[in-house]
Amino acid sequence: MSSTRAKVQSFLRLYSRRLGKVQRVEFMPPPASADPEAALQVATKNSEIVAGAVLGLHGPPLEGYDAARKLMNFYVDWNEVRVADAEVAGRLLGRDHRAVARIQLLQRFLEVFFLRQRNMNLDYLANLKPNDRKQFLSNLEVFDREELAALLLTGFGYLSFPAADAIHEVALEHGLVKKKTTVLQMARELQKGLDAETMYELYSHLYTLARYPDKSARPRKKVKA
Repeated sequence: MSSTRAKVQSFLRLYSRRLGKVQRVEFMPPPASADPEAALQVATKNSEIVAGAVLGLHGPPLEGYDAARKLMNFYVDWNEVRVADAEVAGRLLGRDHRAVARIQLLQRFLEVFFLRQRNMNLDYLANLKPNDRKQFLSNLEVFDREELAALLLTGFGYLSFPAADAIHEVALEHGLVKKKTTVLQMARELQKGLDAETMYELYSHLYTLARYPDKSARPRKKVKA
């Protein structure tokens, strides 16, 4: 086991006890029958996962999936979200200081998706081949380099660790990378020898800790599985 991988495993053992183990929400497979109700259920769930991956950028990714479900408890469909007032939609996410920014990023994605596809069938992305999906998302030109890498990892399980400034200091603090390691070097280092599930959990915990600049305020109580 490499030095970096050993440090990551040690970090995850500690913070999975404190913060709880996190796992990426998986797409539902196509229904076994031609039942239209089952097909609609699959399409709805998979669309929420896609939208949730966008809403979860720049933070712990599971928050995005929770936000997507909150929106769908109020709006009829993603087209309605696309044209909604961002301030109103943001209030549906509760006490989230990034709520409006999350909504605005999602709306930019929905608008470009609609202009390209002429529909709001976000589950289309769930059924693409990995290379086609990556190319599709890149061609939208909605996401910067960090956001695209995060989206691919957290939404679709690609082996791409994001070069995120917000988690760089936390990675340095915990000795996951060396002191003079840049953000881009961190991203390359932390995806060596790790599977997507491990990268997802690492990314989520680093972002959670990044919210607490005051180290004494960070969660220390063990979370029951």
